[in-house]
Amino acid sequence: MHLPGLFTAVGTWRRLIFLGGLALAFGAAMLPAIAAMADHGATVIDFESARTVARSQAILGEWGGAGERAMWWQLALDTPFAVCYGLLFAGGCAAVAGRANRLGKPKLERAAVVFAWLGGLAAIADLAQNISLAIVLAEPVTQPWPTISAFAAPTTTVLGATSVVFALAGALATRSASS
Repeated sequence: MHLPGLFTAVGTWRRLIFLGGLALAFGAAMLPAIAAMADHGATVIDFESARTVARSQAILGEWGGAGERAMWWQLALDTPFAVCYGLLFAGGCAAVAGRANRLGKPKLERAAVVFAWLGGLAAIADLAQNISLAIVLAEPVTQPWPTISAFAAPTTTVLGATSVVFALAGALATRSASS
């Protein structure tokens, strides 16, 4: 397994900081939409994890037009957010792979390549969830879309968190390479 050029290209401190800033900006921009959904009944997490047609329909009924519009805004902002954090996580692991290579740590380098892919897969799972939720919002609500969304949520979290923890631990393990 090897790293795509994109993962390697974003694996510099300057680009990682830029991607982190963009992810924070998109995350912050979602907050008003997230609050609007909660103000109209269910939270975004309730909707993402609804799992059934009946629960999805109940949430849409609670929200009404204002909650649905807020969810569309959240999806519009979550898509670039997912791309940014996916590249951030993958780039962080790619940076660890490069540093491990320079330090002559081939096992750590191989592990970093695998974990970089987990960062990208986290973003793909989030994007699959966004597509599923958009289909649910477009109505009529049918399966498998609520189930796909409910499955994607923990998948995104586990893959992303695993990638981040590895990138941070790998950065510490290779810190002498950054000098």
